[in-house]
Amino acid sequence: MNYKEQILQKINNNTVVVGIIGLGYVGLPLAVAFAKNGITVLGFEKSESKAAMINEGKNYVSDVNSQELSLAVQNKKLSATANFTRIKECDAVIICVPTPLDKFKKPDMSYIEAACIDTAKNMKPGTFISLESTTYPTTTEEFMKPIIERESGLKEGVDFWLCFSPERVDPGNKKYNTENTPKVIGALGQDAKEIALALYGKAIKHLYPVSSPRAAEMVKILENTYRLVNISLINELALLAGKMNINIWEVIEAAKTKPFGFQAFYPGPGIGGHCIPLDPFYLEYIAKGFNFDLSMIETAGRINNLQPYRMMNKISYALNRYSKPLRGSKILFLGVAYKPDIDDPRESPALLVMHEVAKKGAIVLYHDPYIPEVVDDYGKKWEGVELSDSLLEEVDCVVFTTNHSCFDVEHIVEKTKLVVDLRNAVKRVHIEDGKVFKL
Repeated sequence: MNYKEQILQKINNNTVVVGIIGLGYVGLPLAVAFAKNGITVLGFEKSESKAAMINEGKNYVSDVNSQELSLAVQNKKLSATANFTRIKECDAVIICVPTPLDKFKKPDMSYIEAACIDTAKNMKPGTFISLESTTYPTTTEEFMKPIIERESGLKEGVDFWLCFSPERVDPGNKKYNTENTPKVIGALGQDAKEIALALYGKAIKHLYPVSSPRAAEMVKILENTYRLVNISLINELALLAGKMNINIWEVIEAAKTKPFGFQAFYPGPGIGGHCIPLDPFYLEYIAKGFNFDLSMIETAGRINNLQPYRMMNKISYALNRYSKPLRGSKILFLGVAYKPDIDDPRESPALLVMHEVAKKGAIVLYHDPYIPEVVDDYGKKWEGVELSDSLLEEVDCVVFTTNHSCFDVEHIVEKTKLVVDLRNAVKRVHIEDGKVFKL
């Protein structure tokens, strides 16, 4: 029986062991999805404290069902380790590590490189390897493959197989999760495709194979570039609409009545999260190697980068209408999560606005029921404050930067002197009413 037949047989009878490198917001939900469907999962995590938490059945990712995780650990279907030599115990390895950008917006491939080296040095022949981390097209074939072949001495397509299957995690989404979100599969070769479909089919309901890893890599970039461009467009139109005394929110709601040819995007203080602010720039990076200029991505990125400064100006304008300068004013920001009802501040535009407002001499406070403390990109640690009537009455301005559903908007507006609404929280106000100033 050859390697392919062996791994397919193990997948078929649920004796396959799946290793998942990186037990964060992508890896842990995937690990639990496999484990609850009878597959043995061994998680690899550089953080020994996180590995220990998993082995104790403790959850640290909000999108993971804590009871399902605990049950998977009790049933010995899920365990975690910081010992990467145990990769040799795995029949399949799925890599779910970060792919950040550096300060020059160049992809930092060090996490993927380290995962490939760890895998190659410890894996056994006949291992299936899949990358889920967002990256630029050609990564699987031209970056991963040479590293793994060099470090392992094995031959791709003969001794191991490669695949790219982009994560599509949407934190806080109550309808779509790891198991019911359609999964794109881009395998390198027909054998890898068969193995990928058999393996992922154990945990995920809908699979969509494409012709190659680079096609799958482009899928993820397309999804988030589309969103970056459209959100940047609506952010710019919102600023113009404000100057023209037009409520952009009203315009969007009216445009949504068209049953075809329009999809609503909404303005805000900027674009946050783990995907949209980053992913398009992976494509811009690789495009340079093909002497291709992606001017639309560059323009959209520039608009997004300017948005926090424009929001600072909006706050300053509102204070000036009350004859108050930005310097010395006490400003309370409501929400530092990048989207409503989650505990994730990654790339949050609220933090950038807070930073800029503080630089101008304002006294900055924040309240977020999901995030009691946070460190911004400049290394400053912010500690949240409790929301109270006395605080609302004390501050000079309240800024809605995240529209958490738990905020009692009308009560907040009633109790405070001035509101700058960057998220359409105060829906009853058209553009401004003397107390509320909208984006």
